[in-house]
Amino acid sequence: MIRRIALITASFLLLAGTAALVGFAQLEEQNIRCKALAVDVEEIDGMFFVDAAGVKDVIFQHDSISGSFFADLNLIEVANWVRSIPAVDDVEVYPGLDRVLHLKVTQRKPIARLHADADVVDLYIDSEGNPLELSPHFTARVPVIHAASVETAQTAIHFIQAVRNDSFWAAFCDQIIVKAEGEIEIIPRIGNARIVLNNTEELQKKLDKLFTFYHEQISRGNLNDYKRIDLSYQGQVVAQRYY
Repeated sequence: MIRRIALITASFLLLAGTAALVGFAQLEEQNIRCKALAVDVEEIDGMFFVDAAGVKDVIFQHDSISGSFFADLNLIEVANWVRSIPAVDDVEVYPGLDRVLHLKVTQRKPIARLHADADVVDLYIDSEGNPLELSPHFTARVPVIHAASVETAQTAIHFIQAVRNDSFWAAFCDQIIVKAEGEIEIIPRIGNARIVLNNTEELQKKLDKLFTFYHEQISRGNLNDYKRIDLSYQGQVVAQRYY
């Protein structure tokens, strides 16, 4: 019984002590000034559409930060300033024990470039299928989709989203042309033949058959004899030669 009372008393004192420390830390924070801003931008496949200097410039347009009391900083507001940068996906903002305000920034990842026509500015499509402005500082090596708009490019976008985690197929596609009727023509990085798809249904089965076809033709040295490979027919690969 005495031991139980002692354990309860010790637990109570521990909780009280923890609460006191938290309260003390909060009181101390009221009187601590931020001495610097540290920005860490997460790299995505070697792409840097956002850099630390650019993030700081956006923040400094609103607040100098350095020298401000941490208690006076609205961290949600700081995060929203950073999220206003088009290429930023998300940001985590937190004060450190080193009296530095830390920001951890994640970038949006472009998976394709949309080219409509000469009178319309190109844009990227990110991993979520949303449009993303081009960057004046960095060019992504991604497939180019030729389509009138993001809406008409959906089949091409779905194709790229479906294969982007497969190293072979992700590297296979160079350009995609969206036809008026909605079918797509893929211009590959190997061979001369254009690949025709009318939709992305049962895509993996179609790609498996295409891979088998490529393997057979490469082994025979015949791959460059073909100008068109149609995967629109269920369970078939219809290949058209130049002659």
